[in-house]
Amino acid sequence: MFVGALVATSVPVLASAQTDDADTPLVQPASIATETRDGAVLPSTLTARVGSTRAVAFGFAGYDAARSAPLGSAVAEVRVWGPVAIRGGAEYSDARGAGRPMIGGRVQLLHQDRHGVDGSVSVFYRAEGFTEPEGEIETFVSVQRRFGALAVLGNLVYGQDPEGNERDGEIRFASLYGSGRWTVGVDSRLRFAIGTQRGAAAISEPKLDLLAGPIVLVTTGPLALFAQAGPTLFEVANRTSVGVAALAGVGSVF
Repeated sequence: MFVGALVATSVPVLASAQTDDADTPLVQPASIATETRDGAVLPSTLTARVGSTRAVAFGFAGYDAARSAPLGSAVAEVRVWGPVAIRGGAEYSDARGAGRPMIGGRVQLLHQDRHGVDGSVSVFYRAEGFTEPEGEIETFVSVQRRFGALAVLGNLVYGQDPEGNERDGEIRFASLYGSGRWTVGVDSRLRFAIGTQRGAAAISEPKLDLLAGPIVLVTTGPLALFAQAGPTLFEVANRTSVGVAALAGVGSVF
């Protein structure tokens, strides 16, 4: 509901504002196949490209055997101006058994045609972080490059609670090869606590979380469908769980 409302209310306003300004060219709707090959609807890695389309929305659901819990997320991103966009959504929290919201902004600073790579910075507030149950501020540095039909994407992520008492880091990586309606590749995310966890946090809060595996995406009409399965690892206190995660989702661009 949150994602649908965000897209439904934001896209008409942006389109109207751009039409009224004769000096600002309209952003043409991007090909769903092109955006999919560039990582716009990946479940883990965040694309470095911002503003190539007015809006993108996607969601997925699945199950993580290492956590013995469902997976789920829904996201919408809307271009505000040029290379600047806002992104909002919700991610399922197995600790609370409900969706927890996220909101933030993104700006693309580097473009492959001028700088050799695409690069962007994103800052989000999440109501629940990896080691921060009360919420965290998360900063992404995203870089990617296209080599013909092959795209390589990477993220470095730092998160901490507003007081700076708890911190975590992430490394995300994806590689995609696209041809026609089909795109195949890998998508991965490694999260880890930074610093010494003390008191109750040393027992209850996670230390390490890995999700990785091959992903297949196919476009049909205005939609991109995707599915992923692969190994997953979750460590909390002195207990490490290993399993398999699988998820499936759908997305589109506007």
